Amino acid sequence: MKIHYKRLATGLAVALMAGLATQALAADIQERRAKFSYPVSQTNPVGLATDKFIELVAQKSDGKIKIAGYADAQLGNEIQAMSSAQGGIIELTVVSTAGATNNVKELGIFDLPFLFNSVEEADAVIDSPIGKELLDKFAAKNLVGLCYWDYGFRQVSNSKHPINKIEDFEGLKLRVLQNSIYIDTFTALGANPLPLPYPETYTALETKAIDGQESAYLVTKSSGYQEIQKYMTETNHVFLPAVVMASKRFWDRLSNDEKAIIQQSCDESVAYFRETSRDLEKKVIGELTAAGMTINQIDPAEKERMVKATAAVTEKYKAQLGADLVDRTFATINKSRQ
Repeated sequence: MKIHYKRLATGLAVALMAGLATQALAADIQERRAKFSYPVSQTNPVGLATDKFIELVAQKSDGKIKIAGYADAQLGNEIQAMSSAQGGIIELTVVSTAGATNNVKELGIFDLPFLFNSVEEADAVIDSPIGKELLDKFAAKNLVGLCYWDYGFRQVSNSKHPINKIEDFEGLKLRVLQNSIYIDTFTALGANPLPLPYPETYTALETKAIDGQESAYLVTKSSGYQEIQKYMTETNHVFLPAVVMASKRFWDRLSNDEKAIIQQSCDESVAYFRETSRDLEKKVIGELTAAGMTINQIDPAEKERMVKATAAVTEKYKAQLGADLVDRTFATINKSRQ
């Protein structure tokens, strides 16, 4: 048998280098434990994506980085969880862009009423340089923006009557996010907006302290609002992204390899999230209807009245958010529409 010594030597060298690389990588990945707080149920796409993210981190770290997920705001509502991440009390959380504006005001661009007509338009902005620039701004707030998931388009439910025209908002006590643009938007529509933390919403609806709320179809279902709300109107007034973020104190303790694992896992979770959430979105309307909700859409002419009624809200916040940011966002949306 003819022995190819050169090939054998080359093979041994490659194996040796691979072994050394593996050892070096292993040396840069320590045993670590982290808490991941999120405000919704584990069955919500955000909960499912959290599980996927945890799974990816475990795979890439060979089980060394162990992340525990805490659903249903067990560690505090999203604003409290974000504060805990800033203080290093928890390591990871996911916060809606509306909730995160306390730290990055420019994220309010996503709160502007009736900004997007489709998920594709929203994805185009999120995936553009604008999205990355906004994530980078968290560094100045003791946080690290990793990637975006989302809660989809928001709709309005209530226990009084269907909303077919703008006049049907009149006097409705609606829970909204703790966000000034949301408050101004629903005030412009004629409702009585009441900012409440998410964990308090179910009880407020059940006791009739409020008439309704606004959230995505999937959040409505995973929150159980269909048990206590009769009417659901597809308003699509806001598309709400959510930022997956890490505590900077936690991040700064990580090696470059550990940081890469967490960032790559977040990036990879985005495709899973979008596929999963949008597949579930197609089914949820039928499930809510089967649970007893009456769901209606708004006539385009009436929808245009709502858009016009809230146009002043966009103008009001354009200066605060930055005219250049607003203009670039609209340009990205228009390009997507073409």
